[in-house]
Amino acid sequence: MGRWAIFGLCLVLAGCVTQEVDDAGNPVRRGKSDEIVTDDAGRLIMRPTLLKAPHTIIVNGNSPTEREIRLLGVEGLPQRQAPNTFAMTQEWMANYLAGEEQIFIKPALDSDVRQYVIYGIVYVQAYERLADGKPGRIIPGGYLCVNQAMLGEGLVKIRNIAEIADPGLRDRMQKAEARARAEKKGLWSAKP
Repeated sequence: MGRWAIFGLCLVLAGCVTQEVDDAGNPVRRGKSDEIVTDDAGRLIMRPTLLKAPHTIIVNGNSPTEREIRLLGVEGLPQRQAPNTFAMTQEWMANYLAGEEQIFIKPALDSDVRQYVIYGIVYVQAYERLADGKPGRIIPGGYLCVNQAMLGEGLVKIRNIAEIADPGLRDRMQKAEARARAEKKGLWSAKP
């Protein structure tokens, strides 16, 4: 075998064993620019481009992979029914989602990701909290469940808990809503 053939074979094999990872070291499977990107856990990796309170996120705007993501299992109330909570939801989404380069979506079991609207559990990368309250380093492998976090703040309420396949997550989401009710947060306040 010639020198150039061996060199070419080495290049091909090197390409076969490399794995692209995100900032936290999670393996990423890349598709073509017109394909949806997923990670090894089957979550869609997308970029939030428009936040529509109370429970919708437009991702990958103005691209062939643009989708409308609706938070699975939860719903918020429109501005006319809960003006204070709606404003708090807009602020929460701006603070916790707008600055994210990527979010992770675990689609509902019956979802067809080729459809424009996808119901799913949304996750963002978790960060250490600094003493001043600002985010610090990324926590490798750590994620925050947006659906559950919004329930805990009273920004949304459970629509249909049976939509959540994971019994542990169902339990955590019910406890988050119960805490928000007990603390009279957001939708459960005297002036939602």
